[in-house]
Amino acid sequence: MTFMNPLLDAWKNGKKTVGGWCTLPGSFAAEVIGRQGLDYVCVDQQHGMIDDSTAFPMLQGITAAGAIGIVRVRWNEPAAIMSALDAGAYGVVIPMIETPEDAAAAVRACRYPPRGQRSYGPIRVRDVFGSTDPDVIDNIACIIMIETAEAMARLDEIVAVPGVDAVYIGPSDLALALGEKPGTTSPVLQEAIDKIVAACRKVGIAVGIHTGAGDVARGYLDQGLDFATIFSDAGLLAWAVQQQVAAVGDLTADSTEPAAPSVY
Repeated sequence: MTFMNPLLDAWKNGKKTVGGWCTLPGSFAAEVIGRQGLDYVCVDQQHGMIDDSTAFPMLQGITAAGAIGIVRVRWNEPAAIMSALDAGAYGVVIPMIETPEDAAAAVRACRYPPRGQRSYGPIRVRDVFGSTDPDVIDNIACIIMIETAEAMARLDEIVAVPGVDAVYIGPSDLALALGEKPGTTSPVLQEAIDKIVAACRKVGIAVGIHTGAGDVARGYLDQGLDFATIFSDAGLLAWAVQQQVAAVGDLTADSTEPAAPSVY
């Protein structure tokens, strides 16, 4: 059976992709998000409130919605990476990669021998990918994060590691590494992002970034990035509640003006 990972296929063919980010535990919310036409939905185990027993049904919900589920693992640890992949993730996002050795270790955990050290146990993944063939089911996206000063210093070496499929930019940690605060619009952050994009272009791998809003993501995609996350569920929920609270207005004010109709 021939299987092509939709994310890898999209990036290979120059298609830009957008995704959503799940930090709140629960399969139903993940399923709802998965039904909204995104190219991927990421289950965040690094900063999200999600353990392994919760991540698995979340991936089931995303699959039921017809979406592509990926997982950001807690750390660059083989057991965490292999567990996410055996659960049927189409890719893993691996944080805090700082050296070529870190990147090579991440790749090894993603691939079966002789390319890597991934242990063979296709439980759920055999149904998601429709195969038990190691050459088919390790056709997943190994996505490493560049977000530290150490990584920037060895950027060209890191992105050139064979088996790395994409780089995901963590702008908050990258800003801190550059002496700025998360959310900064400082030119120094944009310069670092441009440098990462250029390095990825040299070796022909995809590059994406984490954002919290569609217009911000569109700006990065227009700059040439291949993929972008356009929201995080917790942030989106908080924003939506704030909008409705603001729409009610000050209850102590004397107003006879009708409220503007909601667009939500």
